[in-house]
Amino acid sequence: MSVKAKILLTQQHDMLMHDDTAYTTKVATVKDIIKWCEHEDIKPGKWLVASKKYRFSREAINKIRDAYLVVMAKDIFADFSEDTHQSASFKSADEKQGKIKPTDHLILVALNNNACFDGFQQAFYKSGQVNVELDLGELDFTGYDSLVIIENRDSFNDWHLFQTQIACELGTVLAIYRGDSHYSVAATKLLKHWRLSRHERPVIYFGDFDLAGLRIAVSSQCSHLLLPPLNWLKTNLISQHYPEEQQKFLGGGSKTAPKFGSLYCNSWLPKEQV
Repeated sequence: MSVKAKILLTQQHDMLMHDDTAYTTKVATVKDIIKWCEHEDIKPGKWLVASKKYRFSREAINKIRDAYLVVMAKDIFADFSEDTHQSASFKSADEKQGKIKPTDHLILVALNNNACFDGFQQAFYKSGQVNVELDLGELDFTGYDSLVIIENRDSFNDWHLFQTQIACELGTVLAIYRGDSHYSVAATKLLKHWRLSRHERPVIYFGDFDLAGLRIAVSSQCSHLLLPPLNWLKTNLISQHYPEEQQKFLGGGSKTAPKFGSLYCNSWLPKEQV
């Protein structure tokens, strides 16, 4: 039985507990379930409208569940929302039903001045920065004075060049990469933990200086923006930085945007590196 079929049976069972008239229009999945039930001599329900609306019965769904347990030794109602692929493998042959991705608890952090950084230099090669995945559950925030959220990977990889210009203002920095789907889940969790344990300390957004970037800074409740010098901005800002499709962010943002503090780098990398 497919994953979609198990999910639909679980959903319909829950809905029927509160409403005997509940039905589904997921015809393709219903037909897959009916086909499976034919082998077990189970009638799962009835068509309310032929090949359009189908109503399961709770009794039939319970029979399907029991039969599946006998045949497959698996529970179709098994909840995988709190499972990784590894833990899901103990419940099902399809371990990919586990909803927690391998990176959901991992933060990508930029290091350029600690024992780990020094060890990397000795073991591999000289580098201005080492990017390390850290377990969010094991990370202690108390040793950091400020959190920098970096949106773009190229800027994150060059963080060591920017940090030297503003280190005195930020103190000991925890610089994390937020930008893609692999790390955004853990980055969001980290931000919540930071607000609880270090709420008085600054959160700096370092990303695109456009409406979409400002929207991220607002939604993340950042206290500061990290920007190039004002003269650099005046010289290099162009209309392409504010495309028409981002104008939708302007209305709501102007009502909800806080007053950001600003931190300025004394110099800036060439455009192709930013």
